[in-house]
Amino acid sequence: MTQLTRRALVPLIAFSLATLGLSCSSDADTADTTTPAPAPADESPATTQAPAVDLPDVVVTYSVLASVVSELVTGVADVVTIIPDGQDPHDFEPSAKDIAAINDAVFVVANGLNFEEGLETSLEELHDANGPVFFVGEHITVREMAEGDDHAHGSGDHGSEDKSKDDDGHSHGDEHAHSDGDPHLWLSPAAMLEMLPELASELGAALGTDLSAALATVTDGLTALDTEVAALIDAIEPCELITGHDELGYFADRYGCEVIGAVIPSSTTTSEASAGELAELKEVILEHSAKVVFVSLGTPQAVAEQIAKETGTTLVELSTHSMGGSTTYAEFVQSVAKQIADALK
Repeated sequence: MTQLTRRALVPLIAFSLATLGLSCSSDADTADTTTPAPAPADESPATTQAPAVDLPDVVVTYSVLASVVSELVTGVADVVTIIPDGQDPHDFEPSAKDIAAINDAVFVVANGLNFEEGLETSLEELHDANGPVFFVGEHITVREMAEGDDHAHGSGDHGSEDKSKDDDGHSHGDEHAHSDGDPHLWLSPAAMLEMLPELASELGAALGTDLSAALATVTDGLTALDTEVAALIDAIEPCELITGHDELGYFADRYGCEVIGAVIPSSTTTSEASAGELAELKEVILEHSAKVVFVSLGTPQAVAEQIAKETGTTLVELSTHSMGGSTTYAEFVQSVAKQIADALK
C-alpha cells in the first residue's frame, strides 16, 4: 500500500470508530431513561390517611369546669370553652358568636349560680326551651351565702330548691335552683364528685354513648385528689384565710379552714367594698395576726396593696378562676392548695 493510500485511510477509520462510539453511547442513554429502576425489596407502598372525625361540640362556660368535662368526653366530643382562660367570668360579656355556639351545641355545661353573669340570659332561654343545658349548681350541696351578699343581684325569685325532670331527662329547678348560693363550687373536688354521676349520665345520653368507664376513671382521680389536698391543708393550724372576694368558701369548708375576711365581701368581683367594710377588714387582720391576703382575678389591686401596707400583710396571688399554667383540673387544685399551704406555714 502506498504512503498516500495510508494517509487517506486514517481519517476514514477514525470517523468510523467515532460514529460507532456515538451510536453505542446513544443506545445506552436511551436505555437509562426508559427502563425504570426496580423498587427496593423493603419499600412499603404509600398509605392513605383516614379522614379526621368530626366530633360533636360540648360547650362549657369557663375553663376550670371545662377541664373536668374534657376528661369525661376525650375522644368522644370536642369541648368548646366560651369564656377565655384568664378573663374574669363575673364580668364577661359574650359576642354573637358565643351565643351561637351555646345555641348550636349538642350539650352545654354551666355553673348555674349566676356566676357567668353576662351569659345568664342566654343560658336561661336555653333552659326554658328545654335545651340540652346542665347546671352544675343543681347537682351539688350549695354553700349558702352570708346575709347581705349581693351576688344574686336582686333576683329573689331564683332561689327555689324544687327540682324536677322534664321528658328529656334534664334536671331543672324553678328557674335555677340555689342561684343565690356561692358559685365557686369548682374549688372543691368533693363538689365535683357530687355532680359527676348525673353529668356523665346526661352528657352520655346527649352524645349517644356510654361514659361509665370515663366516669369511673375521673371519679378515682378526684377522690385521690381530695385525699391529697386534705392531708396538705391538715398540717396548717390555724387555717384562716383573707381573700380577694368571697371565693374560697367551698375549699375552706371541705378542708377545715375559715374565711375570716375579704377585700370585696361578696362572691362577685363586680361588687365594691365600702370604706366601713375595708376598715373592718383591717381590724380583723390585726385581731387574728394574719400575715397573708390571698388575691385573685378581679381583686382591686390598689385597694389590696393599701391594705397590705397598712396591716403589714403580704399579698399572694392565687389562680382561682382560671387554669393559669395548669393543664388538668388536678393540677389546678394542687396549685391552689400548695400556694395556700406554703403561705400559711
